[in-house]
Amino acid sequence: MYILENLKSRMQEYMDERTYSKYFKAFGDQSRLRIVALLAANEMSVGEITDALGLAQPTISRHLSILRDADIVVDRRDGQRVFYRLNKDAVRGCCTGFCNSLAIPVQINKRKRA
Repeated sequence: MYILENLKSRMQEYMDERTYSKYFKAFGDQSRLRIVALLAANEMSVGEITDALGLAQPTISRHLSILRDADIVVDRRDGQRVFYRLNKDAVRGCCTGFCNSLAIPVQINKRKRA
């Protein structure tokens, strides 16, 4: 019981359980992981994501909605088009916070851009 209470206390220091549940639900689908991988490289429109993954536009929009609700991606509108990008700070914060709550040390190495 002590271990569970200690873990719960440490998790609350970083984020609440609902936030982690949203993140892991969002990361729990192969298509959403593929979208995240695409958006890690650069901002893309819904149409570009649809073309890259070969999925129907409504399917991509549903996945993007789940990712946006979890704060994993952010969007911006440019006329009729909506562009998405990875919210790297939020993803980094969630992953780091979760690992810290489990007492797993995290070292993030930033990639140097060419």
